[in-house]
Amino acid sequence: MSATVQTSLASLKAATAQLVDIISRARHIPAGTGEAHLALTAKATTLVGAIIWDFQNGPYMPGVVASCSKEFLRVRSMTPQVWPNWHSIGHDDPWVSKHAWHSKVRAWEALGDNSCDLPVMPNPSTSPLTVDLPSPPIVPSPPGLPAPHVAAAPVAGLSTNMTAEFRSKGKGKAIDGPLVPEVGGAGNASPL
Repeated sequence: MSATVQTSLASLKAATAQLVDIISRARHIPAGTGEAHLALTAKATTLVGAIIWDFQNGPYMPGVVASCSKEFLRVRSMTPQVWPNWHSIGHDDPWVSKHAWHSKVRAWEALGDNSCDLPVMPNPSTSPLTVDLPSPPIVPSPPGLPAPHVAAAPVAGLSTNMTAEFRSKGKGKAIDGPLVPEVGGAGNASPL
């Protein structure tokens, strides 16, 4: 390879390494932190644009750049606007085989340099996790000391024990007598 091609590859590799670093950091940010995702998306978008502008006419293009470009175009066209799925971006993205730069990506892979490949990470789980924790150990009281008494705290809720006082008040008041509607004005009056 000529010195010009080696210099071009070195700058492409350095720019791609920066992109991989941004994507790796974005993968570790929790979903609810919008400002951080916005800042990293802006950095990555600018960097992908610069890489494409500088190297689109060259013979090489890293797969992670094509994959990132695809993901940014996908979220750009969505309404409402969403953050990129950082976990879908990678050098081994199956979509890259259908990209117009497929031959450039294959040429990059033929170089055998895997230093700009993203580490494989599973998608974070969005479902609740079930954790079986062991019961706390029962510590016996030392000989001669009484066992500590644990008082149960009252639990809020309905009581099944209805007292006579409760039955005589409120909505649960029992009605003794026939259930005959009143005829006249008092029973039809609106409470408002």
